[in-house]
Amino acid sequence: IELTLRGEAARYEGGSQNMAGVAALGASAEMLIRYGWGKSISAIGQRVMLVTDSACLQLEHLGAKIITNRDGDHRSGIVLFELPGKDPQAVRRHCLQNNVALSCRAGRLRIAAHAYNDLQDLDRLIEALRSA
Repeated sequence: IELTLRGEAARYEGGSQNMAGVAALGASAEMLIRYGWGKSISAIGQRVMLVTDSACLQLEHLGAKIITNRDGDHRSGIVLFELPGKDPQAVRRHCLQNNVALSCRAGRLRIAAHAYNDLQDLDRLIEALRSA
């Protein structure tokens, strides 16, 4: 193997390992080993399903149309929904101004719950949507 270095400053652009990414991956793996994974067999999965199932019920009471398939193996922490008569981008901006994070995908609103979300987060979401 022959190593030929450039003559200019580009010779120092070798890069480095993504140490922050390596540390984050390690922490994530430790958490999954400790609490398990899978939507129905782990504490993480069960919590995500609790939050998203509750979200779907409350969204429907608010008049939202749930787009995401919530049957059996299709359930996940992601819920795509519409609020009839409301502009999704305007709703998203209103929610962000009220410290509620959600996104717009394909002209619809999208929430993505995880283990760190709780029912108080859900209450804030519903209140922000109600006042949008």
